[in-house]
Amino acid sequence: MKNVKVIVGSIVTVVFLAGCSSAPREKNVSATEQISITRSDPNSQAVFGGSSGSLAYSYESLEELEAASDVIAEVKIIDIHSEDAEKDSTLYNAAIIDLLKGNGEEKEIILKQVGVEEAREKTGDLTIQRDNPLMKPDERYILFLKAGQKAEVGPLYYVAGEYQGKYEIQGDQVFSVNQQEKTKAMVAGQDLISFKEEIKRIVSENE
Repeated sequence: MKNVKVIVGSIVTVVFLAGCSSAPREKNVSATEQISITRSDPNSQAVFGGSSGSLAYSYESLEELEAASDVIAEVKIIDIHSEDAEKDSTLYNAAIIDLLKGNGEEKEIILKQVGVEEAREKTGDLTIQRDNPLMKPDERYILFLKAGQKAEVGPLYYVAGEYQGKYEIQGDQVFSVNQQEKTKAMVAGQDLISFKEEIKRIVSENE
């Protein structure tokens, strides 16, 4: 079967405001900056239900991301906790490898991300290019996280800026998951140890 490609130009951020203390450091994105979603495949459920989306906030530096985050950690994705196609979201079970900010003693947490993998993606018949790629088991990330709550699940976390606070670890280097970002927070192959030290420095300065 021929592979079909769908390009998602932007993803709607699901925002749970954890508090107002970080609000002055968050930049609102205007409606004129919204990017349309391109549907190459009209049958794709992954982009069904909306023609445009935008980030609720834009973070321009690691300092802004740190100020907006309740938890910063190196995590490893264990598996998918659950998927909700209606709300276009996926929950993941993740293990905390290295806690860089936060007072919790949790070893495992639940992460929430916008997007659901379609059946045809799993078989390789469909490729969807997302601003914020879906996470997969065994992948490792440095994540800037906000705390949230879901009635049937309990405490969970989601990434600040949807993809802006999400950095994938490849070997001993760190990369922003969206290399189209044009902000100071974009990382393209920084040493993992030095990146974590930089975050610890920022956290320490703001304590």
